[in-house]
Amino acid sequence: MDLKGGKLLWPALGTPLVTARPVGQDLSCHAAVLGAGVTGAFVACLLAEAGVDVVVVDRRGVAEGSTPASTALVQYELDTPLIELARRVGLESAQTAYRACRAALDDLAELVDRYQIECDLRRCGSLFLATAQRDVDWFVREAAARQSLGIEVEPLSQRQLLDRFDIVRPAALHSLAAMELDPFALTHGLLNAAEVMGARVVRAEVAPESAQNGGPTLLTEGGLRITARHLVVATGYETPEQFAPLNRYCTLKSTYALASEPLEGIAPWPGGVLIWETGDPYFYARQTVDNRVIIGGEDESIVDPDARDALIGRKTDALISKFELLRPEVPFVPEYRWAGTFAESADGMPLIGQLPAYPGCHFALGYGGNGLTFALLAGQIIRDAILNRDNPLAEVFRLDR
Repeated sequence: MDLKGGKLLWPALGTPLVTARPVGQDLSCHAAVLGAGVTGAFVACLLAEAGVDVVVVDRRGVAEGSTPASTALVQYELDTPLIELARRVGLESAQTAYRACRAALDDLAELVDRYQIECDLRRCGSLFLATAQRDVDWFVREAAARQSLGIEVEPLSQRQLLDRFDIVRPAALHSLAAMELDPFALTHGLLNAAEVMGARVVRAEVAPESAQNGGPTLLTEGGLRITARHLVVATGYETPEQFAPLNRYCTLKSTYALASEPLEGIAPWPGGVLIWETGDPYFYARQTVDNRVIIGGEDESIVDPDARDALIGRKTDALISKFELLRPEVPFVPEYRWAGTFAESADGMPLIGQLPAYPGCHFALGYGGNGLTFALLAGQIIRDAILNRDNPLAEVFRLDR
């Protein structure tokens, strides 16, 4: 699958730390991780940290699939608000999901600090903007529901939003818990740490074979085998193409993003918070450490790469127009613009765990707008499953929920 098109920001700024080596002989390990993007990197790092013998394999290089197309807004919020999620999956599961995502932010920051990963991680908070007056009462109720879980969020009136952030909208939710980072650098940093702890990162075209000797086997195009007791499938948005039954759990779409030239002598907006809004089509904005603005959204229900990429020009104009309405005094000159395929689950939660049809396989699918947060949760849940440890989140995020 052609996952992305256009000119990407993160690879242009970064220096790779890890090079996937060709497979020169049959390999065996306790856990094989299929996919060297950010999700596979989290899984591999946490498994290696736990003493598990890991091989990471990808047909591309490290962070060459969907990861470099990520705009890396790291938040606890799911695409589905807490009140709505409670209606869909039940109050207990919804609250557990939100608590888990909030805790994952601290876990992510601690992991980056523990391994001294240089990925420009910055705690910045977020603003969830209302686009219509009718949203105001709902924002107050949603804030109260999150506050009841101990999440640091407050509703802002139109006046408070203007005074504190110089943004004109009917209302907003201001969350203190949000971060931004460089996903390309994060992925390389995690896999570098995993390699130091004994993991092997290899490059090969593989296809899952029938289980042999009690565990999954990956067969390379060259006829070599990678045999493991556990296979972790972290192939992102290509997974439904490879494992057809997963199509029932997700929907593929296309999204668009731009990164500006660095701004000189001007702050794009006060506080440096992440910004996203309730409008349809979706819109969001963030800042970078070199004072660029990244904006994105304008999702489309298409997956054909040619049709997706053909819209980059039109979507560029639409996104810049939205940003000009939000911050009319801030010039936005795009230097990078790209499109990417992504997936959504029906309830906005990740798909993590096993299916009876694929014994020995663990799926790590962080589908939705919270991909980085979900990637860490997948790593924790699958690590615990492989180590035969209970993790209450496994039930909440299981594929067949």
